[in-house]
Formats: sequence, structure tokens, C-alpha cells
Amino acid sequence: MDHVPSTSARFASALLSPWGKVIAALVCLKVFTYTKIAYDQMDAEYSASLSSTPPEMMSNPNVYNTNQLLYSNDGQNPLPPLQAYETSSINIDNNLNIDNGDTPGFVQFNTVPAANENNEEAANSAMQQSMDEIQQLQQKRQQQQQLTQEQLKKDNCQIIYILGVEGAIHHGFTPILEALAKSQVDPNTGKAYQVTYAPKVLRSALFGLYQEKRDMDDPTLIAKVFRELCPETDDGKTKRIIIEDSSFPSGAMDDPRSYRIRRQASWMTSTMEEVANDELAINHPVNLKKFYELYSQHANVQFILLNRPFLETMASHANDWGEEVAGRSNMIRGFMLILKRFLDHLRQEEESSNSGGMRGGNKKKALSTIVCADKIMSKNYESDYEATMARQHILDYLTKFLGWPSSRCPECYNTWKESKKDPAKVLGEKNLGLMLNDMKELEGMWPPLDVIG
Repeated sequence: MDHVPSTSARFASALLSPWGKVIAALVCLKVFTYTKIAYDQMDAEYSASLSSTPPEMMSNPNVYNTNQLLYSNDGQNPLPPLQAYETSSINIDNNLNIDNGDTPGFVQFNTVPAANENNEEAANSAMQQSMDEIQQLQQKRQQQQQLTQEQLKKDNCQIIYILGVEGAIHHGFTPILEALAKSQVDPNTGKAYQVTYAPKVLRSALFGLYQEKRDMDDPTLIAKVFRELCPETDDGKTKRIIIEDSSFPSGAMDDPRSYRIRRQASWMTSTMEEVANDELAINHPVNLKKFYELYSQHANVQFILLNRPFLETMASHANDWGEEVAGRSNMIRGFMLILKRFLDHLRQEEESSNSGGMRGGNKKKALSTIVCADKIMSKNYESDYEATMARQHILDYLTKFLGWPSSRCPECYNTWKESKKDPAKVLGEKNLGLMLNDMKELEGMWPPLDVIG
């Protein structure tokens, strides 16, 4: 009587047959496929939870990148999963690590080794590496969140300096900007902007007023400014606007206020270049370059250059201090050159920042712009409608430059009053000729439209 093999023996014999090996390989491939799908789903969920993580971190090929488990028969070039599954033959001589260069469509599965006596150490090492990479991801995410929070606080503390030489009609323009700022409401919080004009703490820090003895770069002085002007009572969520508009130069030679550097009589007898190169003039009423470098670390600092036609500028204070008009012209033009040089520097800073800090094609906020006073004056338009439209255009432009949500401000020009002075009559025939010659020296230099963002 013939011996009948048991069921177990027949099953074992079937597995050892060529077709049995093929079936076993297909089963393993099926299991791997389902496992990969599960890991892909986990990867998608994990990626969604880290949606704020920078793309360059998520593209780390060592972190959850299952596509790199599949390779072509050269063992180097990765294949897409579907392409790998469509291969025509499989060799299973060595579990899942197959090495048969003669087999068409050969696939090599570089999976984490199974935990046995030979490869347990390698598996533990791979697991530890993955955990370390996940921890690094989490740390970078926390750092990014911290930087984002610090940037938000900085953006919500905005200092706007209205630059301009003496006579550039600050007293007319500043109330317009102040009214525009007070009309703003943060769309994210619903809170109105908190606006402060010429705060005492800032003027003492920048100019040395109110008997301030500390240097401008004293850390305790800077800390005091921001503690008072941009307190973190609400985690920096309230938008705070600080407006400063001291002119260049400022004050009088015998001014009782405690400027660190006073107006100098020597500027009246100097040339335009001599004034612009004088260290006292560069630091009066404040060193703008130093101011920007110190305060832009803690706030969003921007500059609006206010320009007025030269003859009107000169006629504005022609008889205020008994200054001789020709000497005053040299002094004013010297400060124009100082402002231009600062704006040149600022534009270079802006271009450097944009070239090195662009992300996703987004250009950083401009640091400076210009407002021409003659564009506000109704005398330069044929109708009230034209004047109104031109003035609204200025508000639209400023709103965009400053990053504010609305340019609607019906009351912005309520305090505007135009000068009734005739520059030719104020200056006189002799001085008018001198001023026209001085104007020629300003051609190509002022107004500095080429350095405005």
C-alpha cells in the first residue's frame, strides 16, 4: 500500500516548487503593497499636521520618503511604485533582498532589515536615526513658530519717520498721515490702530531732548522706548503706529531744548558739500543710519520723504532767524545731500534684503517712498475734482506702502491749509536769481526719485 503524504508535507512540497516560489513572492509583494499604502496614509496625515513646516525641511529624503524603497536593476535609480509593481518577473532566492541582474524587470526592496540576531543592531540604528530626524523636525518647527511670533510683534510696532528739510511743509502733511493712521482697523483682530505722534520718550532717545544724557545707542534707553511705545500687554497683537517728523536741520542755534547736537552757525558759511560731509551735520538732529540700524531690530521702520518745490522751501523760513538767504540755501542743500545719501544706503539695504530673503517670490516691504507737496496743493489743478482725485491717489499709495488695510479717510485733509506766500516776493529779485542758480546744482540729485521704493 502506497504511503499518502500528509497535508503539511504536500503544502511544504508545493512551496518548494518553482510555482510555489512565485506564489509566495506574489503574496509578499501584496503584503508589502498594503503596508506601503498604510505608511503613505500615515505620512499624509503627519505632513498635514506639519503644514507650517518649511518645504525644504519636508523634502528631506531621509524622512518618511517611501518612494526611495524601490530601485531598478542597477540598484541606484529609483522607480515610481506603480512602475515597480508592473515588473514581469521576481526572484526570491534571498527573501526580499533580490539580486539578479539577468532578470528583466528586477526589483530590489531596500526595506529595514528584519529584527534577528544578525541585523537587530542595524534595525535599532535605523529606528534611532528616524527618531532623531523627527525630533529635529519638531525643533525646527518650534523655532519657526517662535520667529513668526517675533516677526508679528515687530510688524505690529511701526515707526514712520517723515523725512524732509526745514520748510518742506511737515506741519501740513503730518496731520494727514496721522488721520490716515487713526482711521485704520486691524481686519484680523477688529482693533483700531493705536497712534502716537512725536512721543516724548522717542524724541529724548533720538535727539537728546528733555535733558536725556544717555547715548542714542544705550540699550537701556532703547528698551525704555519700546517698553512705553509697544508694550507686550496683549502679546504684541495690537497694531501701534509711531510718527516722527523732526526736520533737517531742527531748532535754532540758541534753542533752549537740549539737543545732543545743536544747529551750527558754521553751516551758514559752508558749501553744500562741506555741510553734507560735516560730522555734526550728519548727526543732527539724529544720525539716520544709526537710528535705522538700532530701531529696525525691534520695529518695522519706514521713511516718507516729503519734498516741496525748492523756491517755496526757501521762502518758508526766509525771515524767521535773520539768516542770510544764500547761506541758508547752502545749509538746506547740504542737508538734502545728507538725506539723499541715507536713502541711497537704505535702498542698498532693501535690495540686499530682497535678494537674500525672498521666499515664494514675495518681495519684502519697501523701506522708503516720497510724497511731493505740490501734488496736494489745489492751486496746481484746474478743478476741485482733479485736486480731490489727486489727494486720494496719495492716500491709496501711502496705504499700500505702509501695509495698511484701508485708504478710505474722508477727514484726512480737513486740517490742510495752503500757503499764501509768493516765493518771488518773499525772496526778492536778487535772492531769487541766486536761488535759481542753486537749483541747477540740485538737478539729478534732488528730489532723489531713483532711491525711492
